[in-house]
Amino acid sequence: MENIFDNANNRKFLITGASGFLGKEIVKKVLSEGTQVIAFDMRKAKEYENHVDRFEFLEVNLTGDYEFPEGITDVIHAAGKVSDWGSYDSFYQINVVATEKLMKMAKEKGVKNFLFISSIDIHGFFGHVNETENGTYYPSKCFYPRTKIIAENMVRDFNSDEMKTVCIRPCTVYGPGDTTVQGPMMDAIMKGQMGYIAGGKKLISRIYIEDLVQGLCKALERGTGGEAYNIVSGEMITWKEWVEEISKGLGVKAPGLSAPYPIAYAVASIMEFFYKLVKSKTPPLLTKMRIQHAGHDFYFLPEKASKELGFQPKTDWKTGVKLMTEAYLRDRKE
Repeated sequence: MENIFDNANNRKFLITGASGFLGKEIVKKVLSEGTQVIAFDMRKAKEYENHVDRFEFLEVNLTGDYEFPEGITDVIHAAGKVSDWGSYDSFYQINVVATEKLMKMAKEKGVKNFLFISSIDIHGFFGHVNETENGTYYPSKCFYPRTKIIAENMVRDFNSDEMKTVCIRPCTVYGPGDTTVQGPMMDAIMKGQMGYIAGGKKLISRIYIEDLVQGLCKALERGTGGEAYNIVSGEMITWKEWVEEISKGLGVKAPGLSAPYPIAYAVASIMEFFYKLVKSKTPPLLTKMRIQHAGHDFYFLPEKASKELGFQPKTDWKTGVKLMTEAYLRDRKE
């Protein structure tokens, strides 16, 4: 990937959520440009077990007490709760309260640039085609997008001459090593448990992991303070095309089952009711958020990021799926 940061050797980055799928790629990219990195997370990824120059890992719970490191020039805040299950307070504490605390501490310590990873999901799930950052917003009852939009607005309003704050709105990220979203989907496809909503004809938005990292680094470096940028590939893909390509990569038959949206939503509602009744910590197979997502078009464009940041995705989705499924099959053999 191209070098993005000016004066990289004299900069020191704090990266939160550093042991996650995205966090690990951010750390790798930022280190590759010659910066120093301090990584925050609640657990230490195996990739960080060996000594790495200019890198330090600290086990930190952002919802608890911790000290902000000295000498930080840039913050990339990737930590957060990304899920469709859990209490509102569990989302609010990490996505909003912890973000506000980190941001205020960063400004007090003289940080120059603060990037917050929001989500395209803040637009809600009831139909989007060819939309930009100014597209339709549907109020959501789902806790993840509700807390993300609160946090995003807070971060954008906090922008100042002393500390630039920028937000990005990524769509669903994918790539080798993804165990968060596409990993469980591949598990379901392998087990024959995957199906479609409304024939899988609805549009989706995707972004390959390396392209997302490129986009967020450019937003930090070149973005306008107080602004938000869609970091999406802009490729027009349907759910059916996506799942069929993954199935092809896995060497299994693509799903053939499909359910009408109203029926699927009703089943998800019943499942959620009983799972909440027993206070289950794990989500049911179907949730209302998943059905809303799959049952409506969800297609966004990266026009603003392209014009203002020079963002240009490098990996087409079929190549990305091939790389992802190959890595998945290798991991299953090990």
